[in-house]
Amino acid sequence: MSNIFKIFKKRITVIIVPHSTSHPIKSSMSSLLILILFLVWISSFGWAVWIIGKKINYDEALRINETLKEKSDFLTKSITKSRDYIETVKEMETDLRGLLNLKSEKAIIESPGIGGPTTNDKDVVAKILSTNSDLGNEEVKMNIREMKRDSWMTTQGFRQVSNYINNERLRLLATPCMWPTFGTITSRFGWRIHPMSTNNEFHEAIDIANCEETPIRATADGKVVFSDWQGSYGRAIMIDHGHGFATRYCHISVLIAKVGEQVKRGQVIALSGSTGSSTGPHLHYEVWNNGRPVNPVSYLTKK
Repeated sequence: MSNIFKIFKKRITVIIVPHSTSHPIKSSMSSLLILILFLVWISSFGWAVWIIGKKINYDEALRINETLKEKSDFLTKSITKSRDYIETVKEMETDLRGLLNLKSEKAIIESPGIGGPTTNDKDVVAKILSTNSDLGNEEVKMNIREMKRDSWMTTQGFRQVSNYINNERLRLLATPCMWPTFGTITSRFGWRIHPMSTNNEFHEAIDIANCEETPIRATADGKVVFSDWQGSYGRAIMIDHGHGFATRYCHISVLIAKVGEQVKRGQVIALSGSTGSSTGPHLHYEVWNNGRPVNPVSYLTKK
């Protein structure tokens, strides 16, 4: 210990030589004072480094918190907008179903009632919109699951509406709704005296008199199932339109559409003539619905 005290008692002279003509500056101090000053400098430097580190960590934490707040605000607004959008789409689906007079399976089974957001939905939305409250991870996940469920159910509803509209479109395309050829109706649907046999018979068609080789057109989309000679009908074409509809065109002079061919409404399928049992050029036109002949006049539009 005595040796250590002797070392600290020793004095050290520090000489500072300026870059001028001034005299050097001399300072004498003990080793203990130098040690104390060194320790103070080391402590001050360490404290400064610690303070700077804390400041850096604080600034980084502020930056991260600001980023998280921005993300949280964005998520909150997105959830709110998504809920509003889903509700708007639901209202659109309801209005569309009303216009189409189309009920969902649930609406058919259950009795009519009133709708609207649940109490839980209102509480969640209120919490989302509150600036002083945050949604937990579980609440966010729950809301996202609910939105996915609502989106799926709404998508299914629109798919049903889309299928209904598509089926209606196909049904309309399969429904005869035009004159098959130009001319004048000379014999109507129903009971009549056959012009050749003079027998009282039920006429399952209308006869449209016209000139030889007047174009005959398909009155609806469909598939040709017969295109050949058919006894007293002469050359004939039958088209299956689907949705319970079929049409037959008889006394044709020239067959154009072939068996198996898909034809469109308005497409020329033959030329009129007077083949088979006929008194002159005309078209014998039949319309069948669900296996029974119906009055073709009901399916004619203005020429």
